[in-house]
Amino acid sequence: MHAGSPAADFAVVDLKDAEGWVVTGHHADVLTYVGPDEPHEPSQIAVGLWGRSKRHRDGTALRVVHVEDKRAPADRA
Repeated sequence: MHAGSPAADFAVVDLKDAEGWVVTGHHADVLTYVGPDEPHEPSQIAVGLWGRSKRHRDGTALRVVHVEDKRAPADRA
């Protein structure tokens, strides 16, 4: 990811029914949970950067635990 590119963008969502945050990115289907004990400080920028770094680690050291695809077989091309 490069600064200023869509892959570097993020938004932080405060959770209403749980502690922590969700960090969104350039792909609408990818959300990263950040627990309240993870970032060094609870600021939006610290949480967002922490979530973005977790997303990057997932992309480079990926261990898939679940995939759900409800598309019809013809749509999976």
